[in-house]
Amino acid sequence: MKVVFISPLLAYKCRGDNMQEIVSKKLEDNIKYLDEQFTDSPDVKRQKLLLKDGTPALLVYVEGLIDTSLLQRDILPSLMNMESSNIFDESLQIANLPSANTILSDNLKVLISYILSGWPVICINGFDRAIAVNLIKYEKRGISEATMEKNVKGSNEAFIESLNTNISVLRRSIKNERLKFKMIVLGDITNQSVAIGYIEDLANPKIVEVLSKKIKEIKYDGLFDVGYIEQLIADNQITPFPHYMSTERPDKTVSCLLEGMIAILLDGTPSALLAPVSFFSFFQAPDDYNGNWMVASLIRLLRMFGLIIALFLPALYIAIVSYHYYMIPLNLLIPLAESRARVPFPPIIEVLILETTLEMIREATIRLPTFIATSLGVVGGLIIGQAAVDAGIVSNIIIIVVSITAIASFLIPNYDMALTIRYIRFIVMFFAAIFGIIGVVISGVFLLAHLVILESMGEPYFKPMFPFRLNDFKDTLLRPSLKALRKRPSIAHPLDKSRGKK
Repeated sequence: MKVVFISPLLAYKCRGDNMQEIVSKKLEDNIKYLDEQFTDSPDVKRQKLLLKDGTPALLVYVEGLIDTSLLQRDILPSLMNMESSNIFDESLQIANLPSANTILSDNLKVLISYILSGWPVICINGFDRAIAVNLIKYEKRGISEATMEKNVKGSNEAFIESLNTNISVLRRSIKNERLKFKMIVLGDITNQSVAIGYIEDLANPKIVEVLSKKIKEIKYDGLFDVGYIEQLIADNQITPFPHYMSTERPDKTVSCLLEGMIAILLDGTPSALLAPVSFFSFFQAPDDYNGNWMVASLIRLLRMFGLIIALFLPALYIAIVSYHYYMIPLNLLIPLAESRARVPFPPIIEVLILETTLEMIREATIRLPTFIATSLGVVGGLIIGQAAVDAGIVSNIIIIVVSITAIASFLIPNYDMALTIRYIRFIVMFFAAIFGIIGVVISGVFLLAHLVILESMGEPYFKPMFPFRLNDFKDTLLRPSLKALRKRPSIAHPLDKSRGKK
């Protein structure tokens, strides 16, 4: 097998047993092979050149992925003014071209992967090596404000679809050589790059190795979002709870990296996955650490109260109205009875009508343009609700219950966790409709037991509540002062337990 010199950013293997994939010294053989591979590919440009001594060469690149101005200004003039004997050194391992990043390879499959990644490839007659030059430049979205995770203080930057840009944003925040990225190529067809980011001597190397192994074992045609990776490497496939935290915020990613956690970045995805995480991590926001600790603690408690409301308030309404109406004070029972007297449906159907309508409005506002979505929200929240009451389909009080539940669900800062809570709420409602208050209690016990047995990268999901860790617990329901947070959380088992030098 011949030696192949490839970039560390690409993880393709040379299959030297297939001689058709080896660069031939006859340029025509290489042209024939490339023409077969790039049939019906009008964006792949193939241009024949003549060197100074008359040696024919071939330039292959993908239009739209390279910087054509650099190609025409620097590479082509230098190449055409050189003799073939001066292009390579004697060992055929160095190319004498004006570029800071050139790669030599004798494998056509590897070279094709470079071409499709935005590297022009140059084949020269008489040599069994080809040159790939890094001239990547393609259209990309500029760094903009985060849309799903709003922030009052601090940075407003969000990740974009370019992996290199996302890595550079993290580099700009962590100016330290200990910030490392393991590169893996996934997707049997798409060949997408995945970066596993961590801080050396801080992140636990065992967790980094386990995560890298899991990702390398993924066999899939194409991955269009980091959510694909999350599902394919999840420890438990039968759970609605997210095993990893998805974020579009670089500042949040940097904060987690400094706690010893690991970030997963996928090319083409404007978000990152963070691991390992706990259940309580999904209820923390960057703003919690930008202001007074007492105010931040109150907001954290408000979020946890909102979680309970979003999960159990509709179920409690169904249980009390259906089975335990004697728990309602008389002053409230009479107007409630009058309101429900006109409703022909049982409480569970009444709640399902409004909850389903609300979920449809939520999904519609996500898919529609912003100005239409705003109007739809007003129409759905006011006109439809009032019309349903006037028509006798639902009662007045259920409008209040569903509205409070919706507002409480908006308090959850993580979108994936908010979706999970919305899903579980329907299960709790059905338990309440069948068993009353006992059903609400049973569903709560099952939910708690499920959270206790879950794991994220082998770490307990309900940590630090179970198993109980006092040092981590103080930054869970409450947010202590920054001086009291001298120890890093133990969820990621960081090698350095203390924040900063003593």
